[in-house]
Amino acid sequence: MLNEALKAIEEYRYVLNNSDVEEVNKWISNDFIGYFGYYNDRDYEVYTGDSYKKSNVETLNSYKSKQPYWEYNDLTHNLRSENEIIISSIINFYFSGEKVASALAMEIFKKEHEGWKLYRQHMERYSS
Repeated sequence: MLNEALKAIEEYRYVLNNSDVEEVNKWISNDFIGYFGYYNDRDYEVYTGDSYKKSNVETLNSYKSKQPYWEYNDLTHNLRSENEIIISSIINFYFSGEKVASALAMEIFKKEHEGWKLYRQHMERYSS
């Protein structure tokens, strides 16, 4: 099950880096909860599945001319159960090949009826 989960995560990241928002949002669980603390103008933001998918549409559409790229440097991964994997990573974010941000992320992917989905995500600003 671990290899299946890791392969799904690789596929999700590939889709994300292709910036096709409809495909990205297919990977987001309807039960998604995200806690993001990497903003400059507020402490953190909490997202549900619906609000995160809407935010993805706005965000990815605004990035189109900037050639966004997410580089994942995985720290740990572990099956929490047969159908859930927890993975921690440092994510470097680039526009047109130039690094613009780094975040420390903890993500949970859950195997649902339709396949593996991003179920939980916690991100904090990271200084390299």
